[in-house]
Amino acid sequence: MVFIVGLFVLAGAVNAFIDPYGFYWSPTIEGFNARKTQADERVREVTPFRALDLQPDTLLIGSSRVQLGFAAESEVFGERKVFNLALPGSGLTENLKYALWHIRQNPNVRTLIIGVDYRYFLNNYGNDPGPWTAQELMDKYNKAPETALEKVQRIYPALFSLDTLQDSLSTVLQQGGLYNHITPLGSNTGDYYLATIKAEGKQRFFKHQQSGVQQRFEREQYSYSGEHGLFGIGMYKTFIDELVTRHPQITLYTFINPYHQSYWQVIKQTGHWPDYLQWKRDLAGLADTYPQFPFYDFSLPSPETLEDPDYAQNHKPMKWFWEPAHYRPAMGDRIIEAMFESEQENADWPIRLTSQTIDRAIALSKAGLGAKPTGLD
Repeated sequence: MVFIVGLFVLAGAVNAFIDPYGFYWSPTIEGFNARKTQADERVREVTPFRALDLQPDTLLIGSSRVQLGFAAESEVFGERKVFNLALPGSGLTENLKYALWHIRQNPNVRTLIIGVDYRYFLNNYGNDPGPWTAQELMDKYNKAPETALEKVQRIYPALFSLDTLQDSLSTVLQQGGLYNHITPLGSNTGDYYLATIKAEGKQRFFKHQQSGVQQRFEREQYSYSGEHGLFGIGMYKTFIDELVTRHPQITLYTFINPYHQSYWQVIKQTGHWPDYLQWKRDLAGLADTYPQFPFYDFSLPSPETLEDPDYAQNHKPMKWFWEPAHYRPAMGDRIIEAMFESEQENADWPIRLTSQTIDRAIALSKAGLGAKPTGLD
């Protein structure tokens, strides 16, 4: 009995010291436990709570595109205290839930940067949320502040877990390799992508990811219902209304994530193109309603979005994209520079969406669809 108790105490000590998920804010040692390679699988248990502990003034919100596409540590943010709160696989409701949860508890927040996707705004009739209004749904999904007991229940069962002990050992062993890890400020380093491209080659990986995108868009239960969709424009409007009325100190930047041109082709091939363009028009209408909050369209033709995958160098990553749906931090830096600077070198990328600019954005979207980069066959 004493031996068993001693074993669990030892496991707890090792887990607390290595801290594989970043639960305990244990000291980090480069080459030993600095890279939290196991935290990627428990990001929802870690990232939102680390953000609350740090009390940043700027939050990055979105899906894995934002998580992989922005380095919160980047110098492009200047003196801002930034945290990447993006969550992989998240949709509009989950993103807004965590954004509200944080701004209601963190008085330091002054800037929200939200990357949106067309797929966010598609109704999934296979997962009907019920007969609630957007405000009721947002309140229903919004989390109350975590109590001390809830915090203990969340993080301390893992302390004496043998599974956690295994993850602690993996954390130490994987320090020098190409494994995804979550930085202290919430960004995903994307090392998995580098390892896959190195092992399998860019062409195979690119096409595999593009096939997955196509399968998701072909699901019959997904449709766009415009301004009236509960998970769509109406939900986002309800969120912005709360910012205006309850959090006037916060500035919101909304941007359409940049997609590689091959991603646009999938939208077209799966029959979503007309709705995709209408979605942009609806966002422009929302931007007119809240002129104090800029909406930017980065899903337009540019040297970045038309980047040639260059399969001749099959094991070398692209400069701007990991694959069709996910961009690299170099692109994230460009996005921040473009949104925060008053004058742009390229007036057509991005376009700040309004009723006055939307026709230009639509025309460029159509033109970009036909500007197929070389090397995709």
